[in-house]
Amino acid sequence: MSTRRYPHSSVSPEEFHKWLSTLICVLNSVYFVLNMITLQKLGLGTMQLAVATFAGFCLYKSSNGFYRPWHSYALLISLTINILLSIAVMDLVAGATYWGLALPFWYYSLFGLRKGFIFSAIIVLSAAMVIFFRTDTQVFMPYRTIFNFTLVYCSIWLVCHIYEVQRQKTSEFLHSLALQDDLTNLKNRHALKADFQAFQHSFESMHMLIIDIDHFKNINDKYGHDIGDSVLIKVADALMQSIHTKEIYRLGGEEFVILFKNINDKEAFRQAEKVRKAVELGIFFSHNEPIKLTVSIGISSLRPEHEFTDFLRAADQKLYQAKREGRNRVCA
Repeated sequence: MSTRRYPHSSVSPEEFHKWLSTLICVLNSVYFVLNMITLQKLGLGTMQLAVATFAGFCLYKSSNGFYRPWHSYALLISLTINILLSIAVMDLVAGATYWGLALPFWYYSLFGLRKGFIFSAIIVLSAAMVIFFRTDTQVFMPYRTIFNFTLVYCSIWLVCHIYEVQRQKTSEFLHSLALQDDLTNLKNRHALKADFQAFQHSFESMHMLIIDIDHFKNINDKYGHDIGDSVLIKVADALMQSIHTKEIYRLGGEEFVILFKNINDKEAFRQAEKVRKAVELGIFFSHNEPIKLTVSIGISSLRPEHEFTDFLRAADQKLYQAKREGRNRVCA
């Protein structure tokens, strides 16, 4: 399958970051007022003002299209420090520990499975240590509080982890549906375009082969579409077995495409001939009746001015030249 990367949630990290920045900015502004004016917690209030200011900065940047991944890291690190500091400074009855329970959800939503797990593990240990060293009253029971906090935190952490695992599996499945041809299991036209964009400036040369099965309509008319589908599957298998590359695509109908990277014109022609002979020498069956196939192949070489449609059109023109010249041949 294509190696293109996709956002790791249905809501993009940029969008989630923007809304999280809004929430953090508003909440820390409220807590800043409460702690500075009502509770006289000057140090904590100053910290919350700094977090609110940075969250406002992140909101401004993301709203104007200047989001950077480090904004999310810095935002959540500052929020995490703020929560841990609140747990350490505030009375337990103030409930600052409750905010720590929301952290796994934010970590997994912004950073994905692996980093979400690492951040969540660090925080549960850090929060437990902060709670343990709290001795604000004689009736305070650190072991009991740590036990309850850890159990609830780990329960939420487990749910977030399971959800993210399932979400990734669903994302990969949808990814395969979007980029894979469901009949032949080759990559499809969308994957071809995505791969071209990824490869375009990464290799010194690139060649495209368009392969068309000769007189395929006659096969469908004579044997039926179920046999035609079987022939397409067998041709796809022949292509995969005749050459060593993962860049093989079904363009649509009876047309296939192969991309070659960092080879010269002579080698591209040799590979095309190898494919043509593999199909010509192969035997395809309709029940007990053998079907002989041939293919016509057009080759284009990527030029600096080529976009995807130009590259494809150039190969297509060579394919039609091969058909005009009698089929079962390669034109470059």
